[in-house]
Amino acid sequence: MLLAPLRYWRVRHPTKTWWDKILPGVGTIVLTSILLFWPKVGPVFGGSGFLAGLQNLYAILGGFFVTALTLVSTTAGKALSQPLAGYPPVTFGRGIDPIERRRFLCLLFGYLAFSCFALYVAGLLANLIAPGARLLIMPVFHRPAAGLFLLMYNFWLCHVFTATLVGLYYFTDRLQRPDPEIVRDRGSEQVE
Repeated sequence: MLLAPLRYWRVRHPTKTWWDKILPGVGTIVLTSILLFWPKVGPVFGGSGFLAGLQNLYAILGGFFVTALTLVSTTAGKALSQPLAGYPPVTFGRGIDPIERRRFLCLLFGYLAFSCFALYVAGLLANLIAPGARLLIMPVFHRPAAGLFLLMYNFWLCHVFTATLVGLYYFTDRLQRPDPEIVRDRGSEQVE
């Protein structure tokens, strides 16, 4: 029940792999490489570091995602009640029936709101325990431990970024365009 927003990961479609795994993976490698290997980059941990700099952004984005979730779940409209377009259809779990746009957007924005809260807490905890961890972990393992944490954290961050762009695409473009209608004429299909 508490992890219900993670049901977003049960939405299935071949193109979803691009914005769920491939694009965040590339972003993760680039961002983590910059943070670990760029000659002059600020600190990752601490009050003026990378993680602390993101905390205000999560507060703003979390509010936006909750507002978007409220809007999508309470707005009546034909556009939101239609199935997501595409072939093969976008499905949920092991189902074969396409899911509606409203359900997809609720899953998406619920997941994004949860992610902002979780990333906020992860960044806060990482900043709190980093000084102690440096004392407990042998110096040879400092960089690999920071790198492993950054890989996981940055993947989630990059996934939030790409999923946000998908949600904005639906709000700003896809929901504003009418779906093509198939008209049957003399046994053939024509798209109007």
